[in-house]
This record gives sequence, structure tokens and C-alpha cells, in this order.
Amino acid sequence: HRAWYCGKPCQKKHWKHHKRACVAAVAAEARQATLRREATAALGGGGVDTDYCVICVGPVVAPVELPCGHAYCAGCLAELRAKKVAQACPLCRAELPPGVDGLYELAVRPIMRIQGAVERGEVSWASLPAAQQEEMDEAAAMLTEAGAQGHTAAHYALGVVLKNVWKDIGGAEAAYRAAIAADPGYAGAHFNLGVLLEDGRKDIDGA
Repeated sequence: HRAWYCGKPCQKKHWKHHKRACVAAVAAEARQATLRREATAALGGGGVDTDYCVICVGPVVAPVELPCGHAYCAGCLAELRAKKVAQACPLCRAELPPGVDGLYELAVRPIMRIQGAVERGEVSWASLPAAQQEEMDEAAAMLTEAGAQGHTAAHYALGVVLKNVWKDIGGAEAAYRAAIAADPGYAGAHFNLGVLLEDGRKDIDGA
């Protein structure tokens, strides 16, 4: 998403408003991508060999499955985005979802800012103002899609948001387990999962 300005004074005056609109637009795209991904899964996937990348014409390395069900090498997909050619699946021409790194970065910034406010005692996770609650809704949408595209830290951050903001123990557990499945050595996910099982589920053995 881009915003064009008539000059530097205009940019300095309006960039914050435009940035907020851009974040909301990316979050909306992430939600749509997740819905398309769920619909594709319900129909049994994309119906193609996900072990073969048609971009590099070779085995899929670090596969990223798109909402349409087709999978490509993470590097090939990143290169496709960087070239700014048609932003569509090479096989079915479905629109590409927002890029994984941008999704994660946009999601984590408000989380860190609000976490800082919580630590300073200015707000609490249980009673966030409406504007900050909306930011967390958008962050969760972006992290969900980033995780689906293979971003390990996105799973972890989503677990933090689900537990702190909505007290969604089941969702947080699933997110931490997804992070561990992607990276068995993810110490933060192991620790948070253990705390969650002990405090939230009273599952001492599982913790």
C-alpha cells in the first residue's frame, strides 16, 4: 500500500493518518487471505503436487502454501514479490496475500507498544481502550496469516496476544505448539506453553 504526498509539509502533517489506514487495509487483506485458505482446505486443498515449485522448476524448499492451496519455495515467492510483476499465484492467478515479513512487522509494533504501556501500569490487557483493542484485532489477523505462511515467530506472538488480550487458552496453546512444531528449539514458546499449561490448564505433567 502506498500513499502519495504533494510535498514534505503534506507528508509530515498527514503520514500518521495514512499509516493507520494502510495498517487497517493490510489487516483486512490478511483476514481475507485466511478465509480463502480455510475455504481451500475445506475443499481438500489446491489439488496440485506441493513438492514441486513451478517457479524454479524444482523441489519446494522451505515451502509456503498460499490461500489458494498452491505451494512454492519461500525464496521463489519472495523473489516474485520483489520483482513487482503480477502479484498473483503463477498457477491459478489468485491474488497473493500480503508478504509474511511485512505482516509480522506491522503486527508486532503495536503489540510491543501496548505491552510497554501495560508494564508501566498505564493500561491493562483486560481493559484496553477501544482503539488499542482494534489494533490487537488487526495484529491477530496479520499474525494468523503470517504464521500460515511459515513465520515461526508469528505463531509465538499470536499466542501471546490470544492469552493476554482474550484469555483464549486453547488458541494460545495451539499457537505455541505451532511455533514449537516449526522450530523445536524455540525456547520462548516452550516456556510460555509450560506456564500456560500449569497456570491455565492446571496440567502439571504437561507443563
